Amino acid sequence: MAANSGNTGWAQLRQQARSLESQTETLFHTYSQFSTVSTIPPKPTEDERTTEAKLQDVLEKRESVVSQLTRLLESDPTLTSSALKQNNLSLLRDKLADHKRDLVRLRATLSQARDRANLLTN
Repeated sequence: MAANSGNTGWAQLRQQARSLESQTETLFHTYSQFSTVSTIPPKPTEDERTTEAKLQDVLEKRESVVSQLTRLLESDPTLTSSALKQNNLSLLRDKLADHKRDLVRLRATLSQARDRANLLTN
């Protein structure tokens, strides 16, 4: 019975992680659009700040879910022996790390676009 509950918990957490990953992708698409507008405002708009805050929140939730998956995998011997689950967790960690780097890169891109626009108008 314990193995079944571990697998159920794993499946639910993994699904939650995938859902949050999908939300992250959607938010990244929205966030990246702010740097491509023809006239970028001198300061971040409310929409931009809200989108960035949502992105940060979703990334934190993903971090929490990945930590829960890690603890579950380490505590349940039937899960620990699963190479597939180990690989899935590794992929989730890698994707989360990629998305954190992407957020830093997008922030820098927005800042550079804003600086460039401000230089051109001064």
